Formats: sequence, C-alpha cells, structure tokens
Amino acid sequence: MPSAPSRPSPRDTRVLVTVNALPLAVGVLLSCSTSLGEISVYGRLTLAVGWALTQLVVLVGATWWYESRAASSGEPASTSASSAGGAW
Repeated sequence: MPSAPSRPSPRDTRVLVTVNALPLAVGVLLSCSTSLGEISVYGRLTLAVGWALTQLVVLVGATWWYESRAASSGEPASTSASSAGGAW
C-alpha cells in the first residue's frame, strides 16, 4: 500500500507565495501607470514586457524549487501500477 504524499513544510509554502507575490504586486503597480510601463529598457523592450518576462521566470523557477523540495522531503515515489493511477 503506497503511503500518502508528504505535505511540504509551511515555510516552503510561505517562501513560494512570497517570492511570487512580490513581482505580482510590482506588476500591478506598473499596470496602474501606462506611461511608466512604456519606458524603453533595451531597444524595443519596454519595462512592462521586461517585468512580465521576469515574473514568468520567477514563477517557473519558484515552482521548480517548491516541487523539488516537496519531492525530496518525502519518501521516494512508488513505481507500482496502483500508485500511478491504476490499470485500465
């Protein structure tokens, strides 16, 4: 019988939420001022587009970190058919 998946620690959850909430808050502030978002950063890249790309990178990186921490904190996953969704 496979064990129940382990829950990530509350600290890991807080870190994930905080790391993703800060760029989101700055993005909301940037969206309130269209003139601020139109500032050219590098060539045709504007501050708004650059910040959106930064948010995406932070989201993907933080999610990868969170998932790797959650996976390493528990027991190894079972490879039996019953734990992988069962047989059809």
